[in-house]
Amino acid sequence: MNRRQEISKDLPMIVDGLLLGACLWISHLLRTSGLIRLDRLGEIPDFSHSYWMLALIIPLSPLILDLHGYYSHPLSQRLEKLVTQLARSGFWLVLIIGTASVFGRLEVPSRSVLIIFLILAPLALMLRVVITRALLSRNYRLGTIGERSVIIGSAKDAEAFVTGLSPMEKLELQITQRLDLDLLDTATMRRTIRQHSAGRVIFVTPQSPLNADLPISCEDEGLEVWVLSPSVGGLVGIPSFETAGRSRVMVFRRLTGDFWQSSVKRLIDIAGAALGIIILLPVALIIAAVIKLTSPGPIIFRQVRSGKRGRRFTILKFRSMVVNAPDLHADLSRHNEMEGPVFKIGQDPRVTPFGAFLRRTSLDEIPQLLNVLRGEMSIVGPRPLPDYETEQIEKSTHRRRLSVKPGLTCLWQIRGRNSIRNFDDWVRLDIEYIDNASLLLDLWIILRTIPVVLFRKGAH
Repeated sequence: MNRRQEISKDLPMIVDGLLLGACLWISHLLRTSGLIRLDRLGEIPDFSHSYWMLALIIPLSPLILDLHGYYSHPLSQRLEKLVTQLARSGFWLVLIIGTASVFGRLEVPSRSVLIIFLILAPLALMLRVVITRALLSRNYRLGTIGERSVIIGSAKDAEAFVTGLSPMEKLELQITQRLDLDLLDTATMRRTIRQHSAGRVIFVTPQSPLNADLPISCEDEGLEVWVLSPSVGGLVGIPSFETAGRSRVMVFRRLTGDFWQSSVKRLIDIAGAALGIIILLPVALIIAAVIKLTSPGPIIFRQVRSGKRGRRFTILKFRSMVVNAPDLHADLSRHNEMEGPVFKIGQDPRVTPFGAFLRRTSLDEIPQLLNVLRGEMSIVGPRPLPDYETEQIEKSTHRRRLSVKPGLTCLWQIRGRNSIRNFDDWVRLDIEYIDNASLLLDLWIILRTIPVVLFRKGAH
């Protein structure tokens, strides 16, 4: 997505956030003004008591809508699909407000205001979509926005390119002419481009020698030149251009690096870790006391592990093994039940009796909430491996699990955990998470992790 597309997407998101904030205020106004009369309902507090809801609705609503694809293809998306996306987004918004109300002990001033808002908000959003579509369609057809395009290439490549375009892209590109490289010479094509007042030339068969110096001459005339490039050197990441000094650099990324999503994810990590520490503090104190009484040695186990990009950090866990467990590792390596660089055995003799209980219940992981607070880990992400195991990973595809911040839980935890015996299968689940990472997926994994931990599925 280029910068212009990002702006055209961000603007509706900003408008929708403000629009939904206005809907909450209007809902409160309708309720207090008496225009909507609801029997047996008394007076409600001033709108200032709803500011915390406003602070959630304005920034989070557009993000939730975006995660459901609400802003994709603004001209071509069917209305029934938009309604479904609005319904799903509304569910998650209510869930977030309810969760914030319960755990943050925040008051919902009036449930009736919230109900009116949930009726008014979808209508306002749909009205915004209708107006946006009408304005975009009108402006594109009048030619007041966008550039006329001419396609140059073989008939087969041109047809494949046009067929792959969405209705919105076809309208935006305003393709006025297709020029077949096999039928026309360079001079004729150059003359045709000028006659059609084209502002953009799209070369769909860039490798053809028949193009000659046409792309360079089009650029010299100030035209926007597009060159179709299925892949460069086998790279399939999302390309973008950046500058380094006087050099132009083509950058390929497999991760989108969405600023909003990463920012919200970090806020969720901080809030979740802080809340978890507060709730689990009594349990942690009891565990610490039992460890101290039942096994000699430190309460907290520290180990160097590999984080994002292989950056080392010290992970914290409640000690579940004997003190000299690292010294016994070499003698037990032949009993490894995992295929690959990872070491795991079902009945590890180094584990203490109480440590076995901690591992089955995952209570030994509680101190890692401090790693999350420090920014070394996330709540959801691939599990960090010990540094010495990471060094044994040779496959590039396996090391891709290091491209994101490690976490407390991920797909591996909810789809088998220690019952998975092959490191390739483990990595496949991590890559699946990385390729589909989203806030909704994180929430789904967290919710699925709860029963896995409670019923000890795959844990030993």
